[in-house]
Amino acid sequence: MRRRSGALLTGAVLTTVAALGLAGCSSSAGTTTATDDATPAAQVIKVGALTPGNTNDGAFNQSLADALQKLQDEGLIEYELRDQMSDPAKSEPVVADFASQGYDLIIGHGIELGDAIFSVADQFPDVKFTASGGPDILEKYTDNVETWTYDTPQVGYLSGYIAGLTGATPIGRVESMELDFIKATDSYFQQGVTAANPSATLLPVVYAGSFDDAQAAAAATTGLAGQGAQLVYTTGDGIAAGVGSGAAESGVLTVGVSSAAGEAALANNVSTVNLDMYPIVKAWVEEVAAGKFGGKGVTSTVQNGGIVYEPINTVGGKVPADVATKVDELIAGIDDGSVTIG
Repeated sequence: MRRRSGALLTGAVLTTVAALGLAGCSSSAGTTTATDDATPAAQVIKVGALTPGNTNDGAFNQSLADALQKLQDEGLIEYELRDQMSDPAKSEPVVADFASQGYDLIIGHGIELGDAIFSVADQFPDVKFTASGGPDILEKYTDNVETWTYDTPQVGYLSGYIAGLTGATPIGRVESMELDFIKATDSYFQQGVTAANPSATLLPVVYAGSFDDAQAAAAATTGLAGQGAQLVYTTGDGIAAGVGSGAAESGVLTVGVSSAAGEAALANNVSTVNLDMYPIVKAWVEEVAAGKFGGKGVTSTVQNGGIVYEPINTVGGKVPADVATKVDELIAGIDDGSVTIG
């Protein structure tokens, strides 16, 4: 995993998307054609993309928005992005519309979009698509659909390792839903905590019931603080804003809170393990341009730059100064193969 050298997102991206977990309409982002004279027009790939939630969540949904904007700024693509597409009844007509309009690549970013992507892809064999989900999605690729997931062991373990290094105990967790990949992430989180601090204790996990119910997540965080939690972890998405606000009010540390939670919440956040979709999406775009797309699955990992972490925040001295060094040592071990997770 690579440490981020700066803020998670830029103001330019923030203005193009709406926050996950807040009410909002479908948005359209970045539909202008790139104007880089050095890039032949024929090489500019037209991309249609969908996310299940709003795309300034500072987490999963925004990772795609950031990548698309960067690729458009580089003159490699022009794109249209639709958010709030978790309902298949809404998303499948949008996917079909993109396909019928001649988009070169259609990205379904989220487990909720898989059925719509595969259904439409079967009807448009000459159009390229991507579908995402848990590890089981990787073997479901077709000639015109590439599948994607992220390495849940790495995300969970590194998050837990950071939490453990703080020395805070007991540790609480607020998760979204009881899905297999969420439970797997939590299992590796616990392993990471134990590796960093064998004496740390963990309170039972609390599920918010959705990816974006910030109010439920805030209440869960307050409840965990009431049980003595000194740090609360969350896997991100829209619930992270609720975890951040609840932790800020309770005066406890967090790991996993996104930038969408605001400055007050981030003041208590030690770090967040994030996705960086840029290298993955760039590879898809290059494959489409080269006529080599399809027939495989891909996983975001520490090694390929698809998983990154925010710089360690010592929270005014509450977090040991050597945490960043120890995290970098772990990452170096993952990179060179001396540390195996999973």
